[in-house]
Amino acid sequence: GTDEETQLILVGGVRFVETRDTVSRLGRMLSRGLRAGREAWKGLPRLVNAHSRLGGGGRVSAPIRSMAFANGKPLNVQLFPAHPSMHLHPSDDKSKLVHFVRHAEGLHNAAVRDREEEFWKTLFNSDQMWDAPLTMDGEVQCAGLEQVILSEGIDVDLVVVSPLTRTLQTAQLSFGKTHPKIPTIAHELCRERIAVYTSEGRSDTSIVAQRFPKVDFSLVTDEKDMLFQRKEEDHQVGARAKLFIEWLMTRPESRIAVVSHSVFLQQLYTAYQDTLPPEFYSERQDFAGLKSALICFEQD
Repeated sequence: GTDEETQLILVGGVRFVETRDTVSRLGRMLSRGLRAGREAWKGLPRLVNAHSRLGGGGRVSAPIRSMAFANGKPLNVQLFPAHPSMHLHPSDDKSKLVHFVRHAEGLHNAAVRDREEEFWKTLFNSDQMWDAPLTMDGEVQCAGLEQVILSEGIDVDLVVVSPLTRTLQTAQLSFGKTHPKIPTIAHELCRERIAVYTSEGRSDTSIVAQRFPKVDFSLVTDEKDMLFQRKEEDHQVGARAKLFIEWLMTRPESRIAVVSHSVFLQQLYTAYQDTLPPEFYSERQDFAGLKSALICFEQD
């Protein structure tokens, strides 16, 4: 049904319920074929590596602006809610279906719940919480995510994962079981917001590469976690998330899973809130929770 403010449309087997403005924008993007200049993406891997070395922060805004143009015209990237079982048409090379997953429960999450006073006094920035792994409950949650992937018929060609231990474990215990042969790439751009919590620190690259031999760590260019020294505000995480989405658009795969963190994902959704419903960005994503989105881009 429809009313004066909202309407329901069906695109590629996916139902979108949004404002008329969102619907009309989606319609325009699809009808215009999502024409986008691929030339804009040629230098992006170099800029991503440069951002990793610099440690991000406010400087992330400069490469976002420079890479958001093709032939002097701005590129418009938008996200729309999608059903996880959606299948893209084989000839569609102008959009991507991305499944965003939050890691399962980590040691730090359990500490906040079970030892709240101790956590906020001493544990939050202690060595004990550095690069916190999953709890046993978290591993059970991964088994639940595995069943969601199978029951929804989710198919992916690539998994991109934050290089922190709990996200690597979540990816391994879910998509690693349902899609054991597809490539998995670790990327610093989708790691958690870097604040005062040692749980947001990364283990040495050589250590996680040994623990997770099926993951490609070639984009994690520093052995030590150089980024942890540079703290981020939420708006800087949102800027980093936009750069990450631009990097995703350079990939040849059209069906991608991203395993990341609650604050990063919330800030990513907020950056695209014009076309995403409030339930995407108003609250933190559940442990091992999955949200699917159709990413479209066009050249204005």
